[in-house]
Amino acid sequence: MGRKKSSKSWFYPTPKQALVWVMIALGAYGVLRLGNYLMYGSRFFEVERVEVTGNRYIHTEEILQAAQLDTDQPLFKVDVQQISARVLENPYILGVSVSRIMPATLLIDVQEREPLFYVVDKSIFMVDPDATILKKLPDMAISRHPIVTGKTAADFQQDSTLLREVVGLVKKIGEVDKQLFNFISEIDIGEDRGPELVLIHGAARVILGEEAHYQRLYVLKEFLNRAPIVEQLPNIRRIDLRFANRIVVQKKA
Repeated sequence: MGRKKSSKSWFYPTPKQALVWVMIALGAYGVLRLGNYLMYGSRFFEVERVEVTGNRYIHTEEILQAAQLDTDQPLFKVDVQQISARVLENPYILGVSVSRIMPATLLIDVQEREPLFYVVDKSIFMVDPDATILKKLPDMAISRHPIVTGKTAADFQQDSTLLREVVGLVKKIGEVDKQLFNFISEIDIGEDRGPELVLIHGAARVILGEEAHYQRLYVLKEFLNRAPIVEQLPNIRRIDLRFANRIVVQKKA
């Protein structure tokens, strides 16, 4: 029978074994030091390019200025969290992701606040799905979203409940059928009555009332899907949806 190798040899290596271990340790240390130098000390991974994506309304230069990025540093020394915090100080930016792309590119991907509707006051204000009110930026297309009238931006800033109700109504319109926005130019929020929709063709007013908005919007959708009705819209003054099982249409004189 062969002799079993003693475990003590692992604690008391031979000179040859000790030399091998020392060489392995020195090699690993050298690789570590080299990697650390390449990443943090050399110019090989220095930031050469900064890309900004996701922005349609805010200019790239404005985002780069907010980021305050020092490009004379290695890519791995860039504090991405600090850059994210700086960019998020812009109220029009809802979210941001900052990432490193080897060997020398920094990517700043932003998510901008999108208009849900507009409020015309002394200026034009946008309201996003989170009920945030901000001045409209020049590149925001006003024709793609309805204008809310009857209330000012100051009214909505003072009455957050009313603001969220209007946000909820506009969201309901989109949930029922986004094509309805092709017919609606304004949403009139008056005193002590439900909202009224002002249609693009002929400015007919659609009376929604104060309740059952989902059901009434579905009725309006089916009503406008009829080709003869669309052709007659310029001659219609009022469409009243507050009555059960019927639509009351008042034509212009």
